Amino acid sequence: MTGLPPARTVAPVTVRPLGDDPVKVAALLVAAWSEVRCGQRSFQQLVPLLSPAARRRLAPQVPPRAPAARQRVTVHKVIARRPRPDACEAVVLVRRGRRTTAIAVRLERHLGRWRAVELTAPESGLTPLPTSSLPTGYRRRDAFDEVAEEAEDPIAGAG
Repeated sequence: MTGLPPARTVAPVTVRPLGDDPVKVAALLVAAWSEVRCGQRSFQQLVPLLSPAARRRLAPQVPPRAPAARQRVTVHKVIARRPRPDACEAVVLVRRGRRTTAIAVRLERHLGRWRAVELTAPESGLTPLPTSSLPTGYRRRDAFDEVAEEAEDPIAGAG
């Protein structure tokens, strides 16, 4: 006997699986992100669910301190589509108090789990990352394309 108290063992931290439904994962992730933005949850709790690029983009948006008033965050609606079997793009409507916000999230399967590769709210001011589900050679159309088409079309150019 050395007279020292017995050593305590600490259980390893494990992440509970959220299941195989990406719509459910998107809803839970966005609700948790909203709680981080309100100061009700630690950003570290989201780390296993985010890609490294998404983590780097979201970390500066975490508030430095918790706000005084705590508001309940609820998921109102999830609109999702699956462009590929290993990807899910969703818009999650989140209510906090009287305010409803839409947050876009893209999940991709990584090592058997769904991870967010993009999570953007309109008010964040961030430019969304390009998604990999767009066809090869795809280019978004803009006003310059419409002007170029009018110049090529003799009927539209005659007016």
